[in-house]
Amino acid sequence: MNRLKDILANNQKWVEQKTSEREDYFSRHAKGQQPEFLWIGCADSRVVANDILGMEPGDVFTHRNVGNIVCHSDMNCMSVLEYGVGALKVKHVIVCGHYGCGAVKASLTLPAKTAGVVNGWIASIRDVRNKYATVLNALPPEKRPDLLSELNALEQMIHVCTSPAVQTAWDNNQELYVHCCVYDIATGKLSVLIPGVTSLDQLLELKSFQEGIVSEDGAKTTFDNSLQALVALESVAK
Repeated sequence: MNRLKDILANNQKWVEQKTSEREDYFSRHAKGQQPEFLWIGCADSRVVANDILGMEPGDVFTHRNVGNIVCHSDMNCMSVLEYGVGALKVKHVIVCGHYGCGAVKASLTLPAKTAGVVNGWIASIRDVRNKYATVLNALPPEKRPDLLSELNALEQMIHVCTSPAVQTAWDNNQELYVHCCVYDIATGKLSVLIPGVTSLDQLLELKSFQEGIVSEDGAKTTFDNSLQALVALESVAK
């Protein structure tokens, strides 16, 4: 109970600070929201969208879950996409993975037969692991989690692009950019892996790139080296 009292005291100080800076800081938000960004990220307590992006309440519509997974059968995630893209008309969807992700580490080390809801939930990250087993296994074990965090974010971005909400928006010529990013907890820096995809044609190019990460004669050593293949995509997006 003492911790709850501390939280309430902190809240009161925060309210006083914000209203002293701007009297209508809170009351203006009561009229509605018009966020420009939708953030799909991990539930990790260290990865907070507004802080990372340097934005205020009302600027970022947010969906978070363990491992920043986008699944078409997940009504929670699909509802957020439908409302964010269809009703709020966000212009940017950011799918963000992060280094040091516990879900990613577990997908590399935790046996699939282990009981638990979380273990079942991260099965989709295991699918990414299995898809890129060649390139992952070519790296030292300590480097695999960071690469898998990037590859998982890329896969989830593609799931966003193929979602009904995004497909409908693009069919209606709605201005909408889908980005893939990764956040480094150790430095606080956000890096863009894939710039704004805006069409099905770009998505097909992205899938082609994705399949080309693993070459016929073996694995490329790092995902960063493969990013050179995205120069054309980035120039189109700009």
